[in-house]
Amino acid sequence: MERANDLLIDAEDFFGAANDLFVTSRWSKVCFNCQQAVELALKATLNYLGLERRGHGLSTLLDEVYNYREEFEQFKDAMKILDQYYIPTRYANAFYSGPAMKHYTKGQAEEAIKYAEDILKLVRQIVTEKETETGS
Repeated sequence: MERANDLLIDAEDFFGAANDLFVTSRWSKVCFNCQQAVELALKATLNYLGLERRGHGLSTLLDEVYNYREEFEQFKDAMKILDQYYIPTRYANAFYSGPAMKHYTKGQAEEAIKYAEDILKLVRQIVTEKETETGS
């Protein structure tokens, strides 16, 4: 079932939440929401290609997308960084001490936003290709 646009809209929603959280200096939650935005954007791309994938590993999802769209190669390093924001950004027990939020920085949040923004830009172009081709 074609759900690429729905997944992209949800990805954009997570990205919007990341930007809202950035204003309040909630760095760990910015990083997590960027990871979620990218996960859904990659799944939107896969769905656009006729594939349905589960899982949360961005590097794995990107490898799958790359099999069909080589322009995603530029994001391989970014995926390794964003993959680290799936669990530890939310759980204190991922660290020896202190709440999860104390282990993330403004710089990490800025980097996560940049990566998510760049990936979303490319995914928007891909997912809207079909609409452009069909004149919708």
